[in-house]
Amino acid sequence: MTKQNFLTGLCAAALCVILLLNGEQLSEGIRKGLNLCSFSVIPALFPFMALSVFICKSRAADFFAALLKPVSRFLKIPENCAGVLVAAIFGGYPAAAKCISDCVLEGKLDRKTGAKMLCYSVNAGPSFLIGAVGTGVFGSLKIGFLLFAAQFLSSFIIAAALSAFSKKPENFYPAADFPRKSNAACAVESVISAAESCFRMCAFIVIACGVMEIVFEKPYFSDFFPPFGKAFFSGFFEVTSGVFSCGKIGGFSGIIAAGAIASFSGISVILQVAAVTEESRIPLLPFVVSRFFHAGITAGLLGIFLLFFGGEVSAFSVKGGIYEGVLSASAPAAVSLLCMASLFLLSVVPPKSEKEPLFSRIWNKFNTFWHSQT
Repeated sequence: MTKQNFLTGLCAAALCVILLLNGEQLSEGIRKGLNLCSFSVIPALFPFMALSVFICKSRAADFFAALLKPVSRFLKIPENCAGVLVAAIFGGYPAAAKCISDCVLEGKLDRKTGAKMLCYSVNAGPSFLIGAVGTGVFGSLKIGFLLFAAQFLSSFIIAAALSAFSKKPENFYPAADFPRKSNAACAVESVISAAESCFRMCAFIVIACGVMEIVFEKPYFSDFFPPFGKAFFSGFFEVTSGVFSCGKIGGFSGIIAAGAIASFSGISVILQVAAVTEESRIPLLPFVVSRFFHAGITAGLLGIFLLFFGGEVSAFSVKGGIYEGVLSASAPAAVSLLCMASLFLLSVVPPKSEKEPLFSRIWNKFNTFWHSQT
């Protein structure tokens, strides 16, 4: 028996004893984690993740490649990977990492450029920052937009800095050089990929909430951690629980702490990125280092935004967990449902090469289905 095996087994046995002795707190934390996933994380992230993967894989990527060609050239990335930039802005944490990994596996992107892109592409989505954090935690849509703006500008600063020290790729790989799958195949693949990413994220959230409940329910631990300490300790491991803990701090400091934690993303997101990029073998050290710069730049920018545009922020604090109700019927959720419906329609509409008018094709499909049922 090696020393490493002995220590691993000893730690596993000690963890088992701790969990058995704190079963009640563990169960309560897991219930909180499941509630958090069902009421906030999944409604806010899942549809946008699916849409982002669809954009990266479908013919929509060609459209964004042409639209964002100046940005791609400024950042010194292949123009056929412009869809990744859309996923970085709208998709949420794992979506862009998944798209980057797929681009490397398909030969559209080299590993070194993929590692660089990870540094500024793994971000919280606007539905999470604006809906879940801004409206749900701090009770202010304006705060949500300021959080998103600070994170977006922070990512752009990191991207510009990395591109300044990068060489221009020898080949920009025009998007037309790579065949695209049908819209139906891309829609199915994007939904499955988003479901896998959400499952991983929710699994980390649930286990983190369970452990945090054990830690902070103990008097000798809860007395040791002030609100700031609890927020940063939670956020270091899992971003969602850390951000929601910032609501109990409230005011200027709580908002800046939430922005820093959201940009750092936490150990759980880093592990998720490592999981989705395992097959492509993209180096992750630059990405891990960039998390600290991303958090610091976002915090500084957010402080400036709050001073000039935030108004009176001392009143903003968590409102007794109202974020569940806000997110269950939020505008981002409604928009995301419309996007998912659009993906479904794209998957069932036949190719353009058919001569029959679109309305007639849809009516004939409905008529055939109706007669088959009757």
